[in-house]
Amino acid sequence: MFPVCGHLGVWAGLYTLAAFLCFSQLSGVPLGQPLPRWEAMLCVFLTATGVYSLDRVKLVSRWLDPADALAQPERYQFLIPRSVSIRLIAVFLLVAAAFAGHAFHPLAAALVALAALGTVIYAPMPRRKTARVKDRLWLKNLYVALGMTLFCALIAVLAQPQATNRALSEFVLASWGVLALPFAAVGSRIFFDAALCDIDDEPTDRRFGTDTFATRLGGKSVWNWAGYGRLAIAVGLLFARPLPATARLGWAVAMVLGMIALRWRHPVRIRDTVDLRFLPEACFVALILWFNQSPMS
Repeated sequence: MFPVCGHLGVWAGLYTLAAFLCFSQLSGVPLGQPLPRWEAMLCVFLTATGVYSLDRVKLVSRWLDPADALAQPERYQFLIPRSVSIRLIAVFLLVAAAFAGHAFHPLAAALVALAALGTVIYAPMPRRKTARVKDRLWLKNLYVALGMTLFCALIAVLAQPQATNRALSEFVLASWGVLALPFAAVGSRIFFDAALCDIDDEPTDRRFGTDTFATRLGGKSVWNWAGYGRLAIAVGLLFARPLPATARLGWAVAMVLGMIALRWRHPVRIRDTVDLRFLPEACFVALILWFNQSPMS
């Protein structure tokens, strides 16, 4: 069951949920609460799981990327015979995500559709003569980092109580400085994690012409500088005084502990471990926030 969840994008969905929690907690958008409203969390999780499932099986079978199948043979031995069913599951998840989003703001449903469109643009079919977004150094990881962070940030803002269009615009204009810091922290974290995940695909990316940091620098170098990058984010949060103190200090500790845990485990295949370790960090910070606001604290 564990590998199947990874094949279907569940772990990627949990990773995106963790990114959403991280942005929400650092920005203080849920009015200092440990967690945002449940409809928003459900919307983010279902959207991410749906788009990752769709990206893996594509819109039609002839668009499946042989590089992906070669890099992850076990995953695609499961996915390819079930591609039609998985597409239907992905559509169901995206529709459910749109309904969950509409429960707190009509624009959230439109964001779900845009997230699905963005996934199609990322790598719609196997590489031809023209390089895809997925094949270009820097652009590959920036596209994922900026897209995921922007989606999480917009959902966090839309999920506020009484989030009318006028109130939202006034809130963003008044708080853009505070919102920019969590955006930078979460986006940088996703960028470094995406570079780490490319280590798994280094041999096939070289063969098929996908330009990544792993193919340019080697997996060991990426492993090291991504770790330094996450450490820099943690240190930066210690000094990000405009952000809520408990949240930024909690996330600084959580990111260091997560980095230590990853290096201690040092898995042969890193992708699923990277996806899974973000949510425990978010839960750790949520517990700190909950104890901090408890009457007994």
